[in-house]
Amino acid sequence: MIFPVLKDLARLLDAITPEQEDLLTPCDEFDVRTLRLHLLGWLDYFQAALADPAGDVRPDPEARVNEDRSDDRFDDFAAVIEKLAATLRDALDDAVATRSVNVPRLGGAYPSSAVIDLLLVEVLGHGWDLARATGLAWQPDPAAAAHALAVLQAMVKPEYRGPGLPFGLEVPVSADAPALDRLVAFTGRDPGWVPRGNQPGRSL
Repeated sequence: MIFPVLKDLARLLDAITPEQEDLLTPCDEFDVRTLRLHLLGWLDYFQAALADPAGDVRPDPEARVNEDRSDDRFDDFAAVIEKLAATLRDALDDAVATRSVNVPRLGGAYPSSAVIDLLLVEVLGHGWDLARATGLAWQPDPAAAAHALAVLQAMVKPEYRGPGLPFGLEVPVSADAPALDRLVAFTGRDPGWVPRGNQPGRSL
């Protein structure tokens, strides 16, 4: 289910305009530009890990965010996603789901299937952030969102939540809310988040 979500992400990133780069996002520390670069940095990281599961040399996922703003690689997202998709196809064709992948930034080594699940969580969550910030559509497969939510519910402990930690406090939502709303609420985002002062974006 990761490939359709990556395709949706490519469409979303392609629709973001340079004028939207400074808009606020649900991630308080990131505007649209820095969140986009943060996400692309993590796609680089996952690609390197899946391409070389036993390796310990990984790119810094925040390197793009920390680059000089005058040297912005705005148009390379398609190449990043294409490279990641090719690596995923090789990994899924070539490996058993239990093969260990070293991801030190995420705490150690995990089965390749678990690493792909974490990639799905990253893309769905930050895709929602970017869409909500820009007013663009983000409607991934509800089954993918439900799967990502189940992954997080099995993994996230109370000590992972709070200021400066990977997740905020869970936001209460209805049990019959859409899967994507329940996913973002579980990560600590408000599914009803509305950007203050942002101009509405275009529809995809």
